[in-house]
Amino acid sequence: MLFNSFEFLIFMPLVCAAYFMLGQRNRLWLLLVSSSIFYGFFMPKYLLILYAIILIDYFAGRMIQAAGTTEKKKWYLALSVLSNLSILFFFKYSNFLIENINALAKSLHWNYSIQALEIILPIGLSFHTFQSLSYVIDVYRGKWTAEKNLLVYSVYVMYFPQLVAGPIERPANMIPQLWRKNEFDYERVVSGLYLIAQGLFKKCILSDGVALLINGVFEAPSRFGGLVIFLACSALALRCYGDFSGYSDIARGSGKILGIEVMVNFDKPFFATSMTEFWKRWHISLSSWFRDYVYIPLGGSKHGAFRTRLNLMITFVLSGFWHGPSWQFILWGATQGGYVILEGLVPTKYRSENWPKWLGRVYVFLAMMITWIFFRSETMECVADMFKGFFRPFLMGFDLLRRDVVYEFVVLLVAMYFFEWWDEKKPFWKRVRSLPGLLRWGLYFLILIVFLFGAHFSGEQFIYFQF
Repeated sequence: MLFNSFEFLIFMPLVCAAYFMLGQRNRLWLLLVSSSIFYGFFMPKYLLILYAIILIDYFAGRMIQAAGTTEKKKWYLALSVLSNLSILFFFKYSNFLIENINALAKSLHWNYSIQALEIILPIGLSFHTFQSLSYVIDVYRGKWTAEKNLLVYSVYVMYFPQLVAGPIERPANMIPQLWRKNEFDYERVVSGLYLIAQGLFKKCILSDGVALLINGVFEAPSRFGGLVIFLACSALALRCYGDFSGYSDIARGSGKILGIEVMVNFDKPFFATSMTEFWKRWHISLSSWFRDYVYIPLGGSKHGAFRTRLNLMITFVLSGFWHGPSWQFILWGATQGGYVILEGLVPTKYRSENWPKWLGRVYVFLAMMITWIFFRSETMECVADMFKGFFRPFLMGFDLLRRDVVYEFVVLLVAMYFFEWWDEKKPFWKRVRSLPGLLRWGLYFLILIVFLFGAHFSGEQFIYFQF
């Protein structure tokens, strides 16, 4: 089920109404059933995979907790990690491996070929696999006590607002909230509705509004020169931000209505003045997951400069590979790691965070914008064509673009930066709620009109569903 769908418009109010009429245990059953309906709406048979992950990690956590020796704990942890990653690898990376084995065999002139598997990646598999793994690892480390109640643990993994595309929650934040009975709170519900509205604006207006410009360029990059390539990459940065932060806002808003707080996943990332800071503001739940479960276990920054840089690069490359089974995503991750490592080599007084803020923000946007070429391109040929475009005649292909599409992108880019700047000084919805009643409701009506006439109701999937 999509957040930007008519079905969710019916589904969410029904779940909320039932939630506040039930007792605590029945609420948990409601959330489990609702989450199963929400996820099964895409492809019901893949619920079995999700249930299998839940059972594996629930019992792994219990066995780790009960194990008398560190050696036994390591075995149970290894069993959980291997099971989770095997499921993830089979569905997400097996065909990537087959394609590369076949390519290698062809280059060596071997008469050898493996048939690609006819499988579809379950939506959100990477997210709930990582969320489940964080639980088992935290139990192993002694940071969390294994949950005895299977129902509570199942809801922790399957909680529908953040099941498909995060944020990736840790047990310490999520599980205690599932034990708590929340009464209906008008102020909390209104705050949740504001977040949902904000998320829908980001998705249906900001993200989907620039999709046409991006798709037209990436489908035939050889037809375009520097200006159009620049516009397409800038629009893609806007699209990814609007799409994923929009999903996170809706997830947070839905949770807030139910009294379950989901972590902030984006913190105005394009206001960062360095790429290091950018990755503390963008997809925070994933960045912190790789920091805590990959970078630090590798040794972090404890073993000298070379090892620190190597650990950073490994972490970013794995993060890129997490995003998708292709060399483009591996290069995307490596590029991000390269940015962070190079920034660390610059003397402190010359680093971008010490530049004028506007210049640092321009640097971050341009640096990130270029890397979206790897992120969006479906083949390495497309990547090469996009980069070649910067060296073609500057205005080449500009006449092929629809002017209304270009104007819409420019307006949306300026509007996004203005809104973020205004919101940073004082949250936008707090400003709205402080207005006199008549003016406030007039603004609500204006926002509704803008949404109805400016939104794209194509029911387009969220970008991060494929991860």
